[in-house]
Order: sequence, then C-alpha cells, then structure tokens
Amino acid sequence: MRHILLLSRYFLFKRNIHTQPRKRFYQNVNVVECDGQYEINLDSKKLKTPGGQVFKVSSYPLSLAVAAEWDSQKPNIIIPTMHISAICNTVIDNPNHLTKYDIVHNLIPYLENDTLLYRDSDNEEWHEMQSKEWDPLVDWFNCRFETSLEPCSDITGPVIRPEDREAIARHLLSHSLWTVQGLSFGTETLKSTILMIAVFAKRLTVEQAVRLARLEAVFQTIRWGEVIWAHDLEKFDLQARVSAAALVSHFSSNDYHQQSRFL
Repeated sequence: MRHILLLSRYFLFKRNIHTQPRKRFYQNVNVVECDGQYEINLDSKKLKTPGGQVFKVSSYPLSLAVAAEWDSQKPNIIIPTMHISAICNTVIDNPNHLTKYDIVHNLIPYLENDTLLYRDSDNEEWHEMQSKEWDPLVDWFNCRFETSLEPCSDITGPVIRPEDREAIARHLLSHSLWTVQGLSFGTETLKSTILMIAVFAKRLTVEQAVRLARLEAVFQTIRWGEVIWAHDLEKFDLQARVSAAALVSHFSSNDYHQQSRFL
C-alpha cells in the first residue's frame, strides 16, 4: 500500500508541475555538507525530493550544479527545465525500485533500435550522409568495446550478438547507479546508446551528439530550409537534456572520484 501511495504522489507531482508554474518562494540557495554528503538549502529549508526525502548527493560538483539550477529559477520555478534535479530525484526516490542491474537490463535493448544503426537506403543522398556522419562513430564504438555492430537497412533492424550485449552490459555495470541512471536518461533522449556513451567517453561534445541524433532533420533543413524557431527549440531542448545526463554521469563516475583524490 505504501508503495502505491508513493508512486501516486510521485506521478501526481510530475503531472502538476507541467500545468502549474510556481512562483519562486526563496531568496538564497546554498550547499551544505552533512555526514559526507551534500544537501541543498533554499533559505533555511532543506530541499526535498518529490517523494519527500531530503535531497542528498555524494558529489560536491553535482550539488553545485543542482544549486545553480534552483538559483536560476526566476521569477517562477519551471520544473520541466530542471533536468539535473530530475535525474537526481529519480535516483533518490527510485519510485520503481530499480537496481543498477535493472536499469542496464532496460538499456541494452536500445542497441537494437539505435538511431545510428538504422539506415534509409531509398534516398541516395540521404543514405550517403548517414554513412559519412554515422559510420566513423560506429567504427569507434566497435573498436572501443570489441563489438561487431553493423548498420542495417532492413525493416527487421540490426542483429546484436549476445557477446556484444554482454560487453556493453559489463561496461555499464562497472559504473555507479547514479552514472548508469544519467546514461539511461541521455540514451532515451538521443535514442542512441552509441551516442550517449560517446558523450560520456568525451568522444563527442553534447552539441555534436545532438546533431548526429537529429541528422535527418539536418538533412531536411539543407534541402527545404529551416522552420523558424521550431528546429532551434527542439535542438536546444535536446542539448539541455543530454548536458544534464552527461553532467550527472560524469560527476558520479568512479573515474571522476578517483581523479578528485589526487587534486
């Protein structure tokens, strides 16, 4: 029963925030260390998650990013724009009780529907652009993880070998729950595991990854022109989401924490 009530409260909150902007009710935003973790104070009040828990993260840079996100809300609090906080809230509240293994298990099928592995061969010019822009990244991915992913123009989609699935799963499982949740958010946004891992590995910038994810829109714009505002709004929204995913993943990664010890 408690589980049902928690989920109901969580999704009711998610629904209401899209329709009822809230006026900013605080003046100052501060980061406070508590028992080795970092909390966010809105004036004298502790920030809480949609599930009612005190907001806490173990990464100081991540806490600064969340604090900056809350401090930028003027004059109204626009929750749908706060992607960093959203990812953190998902990890802290974990309304679906997912483990790191569950998230990775849900991520692997994205390989079968990865944007970079689906090719349209009906239009020669478009097909050439896909090959030119996407093939180098697929080759990098295969070399990095010793996989053999191949693009496919068939409606059934690419065939992913079991050993390739295992290789990607091992890589994802080597990271923390927070990092995996960030990668999951970015993968869902880009519709591509390859692109999000490339961003996390610093093979691509966020802007480059979003461009490759929107390559068909780029192609159509070259041919027919740009729809004023519409294309830019979509691009900037994707960039904001992927940036949040990359930031959470990076600041929560084992590699970042190991490097920080020597600074």
